[in-house]
Amino acid sequence: MKNFKEIRSQLNEEYYNGPTAYAGGDRTNVGDIAGADLGGLADGGKDKPYVTKDQMKVLEKALNQELLGTHRDPVTALSKALTKFSSTGLVFELSQNDILTAAKTGEPYVRELTFGGVPLGEKDNTPFKKTNIGNIDQPNYEETLPSTDIQVSFESDGLGYKITAEFV
Repeated sequence: MKNFKEIRSQLNEEYYNGPTAYAGGDRTNVGDIAGADLGGLADGGKDKPYVTKDQMKVLEKALNQELLGTHRDPVTALSKALTKFSSTGLVFELSQNDILTAAKTGEPYVRELTFGGVPLGEKDNTPFKKTNIGNIDQPNYEETLPSTDIQVSFESDGLGYKITAEFV
C-alpha cells in the first residue's frame, strides 16, 4: 500500500487547467470570475475581474448548479444560492411571500439583477446615480453590463420543488 508521499510524488498539477478558486468552496466556478481567488488578487485594486457581459451565461449556469436538486423550502434554497452568487457583486431582491406564492402557483419569480443594489445598464435614474462620480472618464461598472432580469421557475417534484434560474 502506498502512502501519501508516494502518491503525491506521482501527481503533477500542471495537467489540470480548470478553475482553482471556488466561492463558497464547492461546485461552482463563480469565485474565479468574482475575484475570490485572493492568491492572485490579495490586494484587490482596479484590475479585480468582475463579471463581464460575455460571462453572464457562465454565472447563470453556476447559479443553476447551486439550485440543482429538489428543495423543500424554495426561500432557503434561493437564499443560500444568492449568498454565493453575491460574491460576484451581482444580487437580486428576495421576497419570501412572493417566492412562496410563485412556487405554489407555478408562476415565475422575476426580479431585476443589480450590481450592489444599482440596476444594470443605462436605465438607472436613481438619486444615487446622480451623486456617484465613479472613476473619471470611465463608465460605472454597472453600465457596462446589459440590463438583466432574473426569472426563477419552480416545478413541483414530490415533497419539494425543482428550481431553475434564467437571465432574461
